[in-house]
Amino acid sequence: MADGPSIAVTADLHWGHHARGDSAVRDLVDFLSRQPPDVLLLGGDIGTGVHFATCLSLFDGLHSIKALVAGNHDVWVLPDDQRGNSRDVYEKSLPGDTIAHGFHYLDVEPLFLKNFDLSIVGSMNWYDYSWSIDEVRQTFPDELWRLAAKRFRRGQHNDANFVRWDLDDAAFTTRLTNRLHAHLEQACSQSSQMIVLTHHPASRALSFPEPNAPPDMDRLLWVALMGNVTVEQLLEKYAGRIPLTFSGHTHRAREATVAGGRGFNVGGDYHFKRLLWFDSPSAPAIVHEFGDPVK
Repeated sequence: MADGPSIAVTADLHWGHHARGDSAVRDLVDFLSRQPPDVLLLGGDIGTGVHFATCLSLFDGLHSIKALVAGNHDVWVLPDDQRGNSRDVYEKSLPGDTIAHGFHYLDVEPLFLKNFDLSIVGSMNWYDYSWSIDEVRQTFPDELWRLAAKRFRRGQHNDANFVRWDLDDAAFTTRLTNRLHAHLEQACSQSSQMIVLTHHPASRALSFPEPNAPPDMDRLLWVALMGNVTVEQLLEKYAGRIPLTFSGHTHRAREATVAGGRGFNVGGDYHFKRLLWFDSPSAPAIVHEFGDPVK
């Protein structure tokens, strides 16, 4: 690929959640203010509730092209949330906050960098259990109910408590994958190369490392709640046109081949942050860490 823009990517800032993490975010912002990239991408889980807009305000002085996708924490709501349910937040509240702070909301439309013959396509992405539902059916048929309930043998996934809308996971996943497909088609008509950004992993290779061990129900449930087969298939359809794919959510740094290009899970956590820097889309990744990764 020809020389293109410098790109900085981070995810899982979780502003307002952890004092050490907030300090690390400030250090990350200070770093970017001294060395602004052409393009900054945020891969979701920016901040729950009012913390979403507050976190974006930290980047107000950064004169880069800025774009983001939402994360599951960003659509968490309480029963009396004045913004409405999680779908209202995803489709109305977050886009407004994003635009107000100079970011492009990739969940609504791609970002076209015509000077570089490059598009950036993004989605929060979601899960329909397809990464492990067959294995659950085969190995733990009496525990299929755990998928929709998000109920582990040891606790419950917080999406069950704070994601509130009128769709089930499979229906919402279909909604998002259809939109992503349309955006990929649109981007293909505008440019020869695309960068893909998702919150939930775009590929199982970017999700949690999976041990070579007999299946455990809780592990299979984690896999089920990470992503979906459809997005992997969509990206393969455009193999050769996606040099970079970025995801977050797992708090585990990973690198793998995705759709014939390079795929990265950013890997930041609540208490420390990671930033991936590329001098151009074809350049090696330079990793910057902020805060102490030791918990």
